Amino acid sequence: MLRHSAFFMLKEGNGEEEMRWMQKGSAFMRFAAAGPSAIDFGQDLFGGSLHLSETKPWERTPRWRAATEGPPCNHDVALHLDFDDEHGLEVYNKDDVHHEIAVYNAAVCQGELTARIDWWYDGGPLIEAGQVRHAAMFIWKDDVDEDRKTTAHDRVRALADAAGVERLTLGTGVGSLRTDYDWILDVQLADRAAAEALVTGDAYREAMADVAGATKYEWTARMTHTMHGH
Repeated sequence: MLRHSAFFMLKEGNGEEEMRWMQKGSAFMRFAAAGPSAIDFGQDLFGGSLHLSETKPWERTPRWRAATEGPPCNHDVALHLDFDDEHGLEVYNKDDVHHEIAVYNAAVCQGELTARIDWWYDGGPLIEAGQVRHAAMFIWKDDVDEDRKTTAHDRVRALADAAGVERLTLGTGVGSLRTDYDWILDVQLADRAAAEALVTGDAYREAMADVAGATKYEWTARMTHTMHGH
C-alpha cells in the first residue's frame, strides 16, 4: 500500500471544536473523495499543542536550541490515507472534496508546521479501529551516512518487542515535495495505556536519544491517536 500521512498543528487560539471539524472532514473524505482505499485519522491523545498555552513563549525552548530535546509538543490531528498505487494518490490530489477540506484545515492550522510523508508498506491497510497508533516522522541530518541511518532504524525496530506493541512499521519517504519528511515510525498498540507506557518508557527514550544524533530532531513530528477509520 502507498500511504500519505499528514500531521497538523493548530493555530494559537484554536482547539477542540476545530479538531472535531477536521476529523469530520476526514471521515467525509472516506466516502466522497476519489482515490483512497482506506483512511485513518484522530487527534492527539496527550493534548498536542494545547499544552503550549501553559508556558509563556519566552520560557519554551526554541526549536533552534532543541537539537537534543526535540519538539515542544506533539502535533494535534493526524490523517493517514492508503492508496493501491500512485495513480490513486494522483486522483486524490486533484479531487474537489479533498481541496475543499484542505482549505478548512489550512485556515485553522499552522501550514508551515504541517508534517507530510508518502511511503510504501506491505500488506493490507495498517488500521485497527479502536486501537492506538503512535507515529513519528523524522528528517535526516544533512551529513548523516548510510551506516548511521541503519543504526537508527535498528534501534527503533527493537521497540517492536515492547509490551503492548501489536505491530511496528518503518517507512521511507518517496514524495517529491520539499516539505516531505524522510522517514516515519508507525507503531500500532493495544490501547492508550500501552501507548503511554511506550512513549514514557526507558526503551523509547534511549532509542530516541540515538535517533536524535542522526536526525534534525527538533523538527520531529509526533502523534498518538485512537484509530478511526477503515
